[in-house]
Amino acid sequence: GALWGSHPILALDVWEHSYYHDYGPARGDFVSAFFEVVDWDEPSARYEQAVELFE
Repeated sequence: GALWGSHPILALDVWEHSYYHDYGPARGDFVSAFFEVVDWDEPSARYEQAVELFE
């Protein structure tokens, strides 16, 4: 479920339907591949925006 009042900066779906077709039971490989392709400038910008909301 969603966390009310939260400000997600990066999300990853790890339910089996999101990785099993390509990775089988190797969820760790799926997570590693995800982190290799993240454009880190975007989560960084989202983090900065979220921090500014609370300053």
